[in-house]
Amino acid sequence: MLYLRINKRDAEEKRKYLLDRKLLHPEFSIFSDENFVYFPVKFKFDNSNDFVDIDGKIRIRKKKPYDEIIENVKIDNDLKKFIPNHWEKYGNVVLIQLPEVLYNYRLEIGATFAKVLRAKSVLLYKGIEGEFRRPRVEFIYGDDALTIHIENGIYYKFDASRIMFSSGNVDERIRMSKMDATGEKIVDMFAGIGYFSIPLAKYSYPARLIAIEKNEESYNFLIENIKLNNVSIDPMLSDNRDVELKDYADRVIMGYVHSREFIPYAIKMLKHKGIIHYHDTWRKEEVWNREEVIKNLFGDLQYYVMRFHIVKNYAPNIMHVNIDLRIRKV
Repeated sequence: MLYLRINKRDAEEKRKYLLDRKLLHPEFSIFSDENFVYFPVKFKFDNSNDFVDIDGKIRIRKKKPYDEIIENVKIDNDLKKFIPNHWEKYGNVVLIQLPEVLYNYRLEIGATFAKVLRAKSVLLYKGIEGEFRRPRVEFIYGDDALTIHIENGIYYKFDASRIMFSSGNVDERIRMSKMDATGEKIVDMFAGIGYFSIPLAKYSYPARLIAIEKNEESYNFLIENIKLNNVSIDPMLSDNRDVELKDYADRVIMGYVHSREFIPYAIKMLKHKGIIHYHDTWRKEEVWNREEVIKNLFGDLQYYVMRFHIVKNYAPNIMHVNIDLRIRKV
């Protein structure tokens, strides 16, 4: 097998060079001795004397989790094609969806997912319901969905059978953590368990952050997560419409996807000028006519659209949108 022998001090730079040019042989392993690192290459690509022909070590490929699940699940082979290759894992709890054809085999499938993914519980996800968007689930392995999910250095503790955690919003949570909010007063109107509040408090240096949550169950986890992450947040158990904050905030977070009716309350909380991060669900035709829709929502104010972003598909012909607006009250 042909290897490129490189002095250890230059090995990392050469590895990047070989990767960028797709010169590494995928079937053999990189190895080293006391002085050199040996890179398996597809062919001799220059006249260097550093190419050596030695017995190589076949690279042991680790099986993908989905392949292990298919291999280990004890159901008829003709049904295995229906097993989903997508799932959500939060800490040590897994949520999956199954087609009806697999429903009678759900316990076997749940046990297999738990074994391969090292989960204490597996939940069959059936949708969400109610104002608080509580998940409808069935335990198909285990009986405890309390978990701690780590994302972007943040610890989120919650019960996955009772509280929805959207992996599709991960980019938005990370983006919020990168905001420069130094010295700002921030209000998070729909704080949940701290999805946006905790990254902002930990990484963005606000002067004060008030996190409002109406659902007592989520509020209790918000309290725990504030302590778990050792951040400074003032939690408030309340409906936003009942909160007496006026001309207070430099920045207001509206992270609930049905927040249109709460716009007047967000504006009330905002100082004479500030930023609103507005989330909502829009029909596709509203997205196409976004300027007109935004004008109808915020037209009584002076505003500047800093960013318009489609977060994800929410439902057929329905999009989850996020708009950052710089507002000046007239």
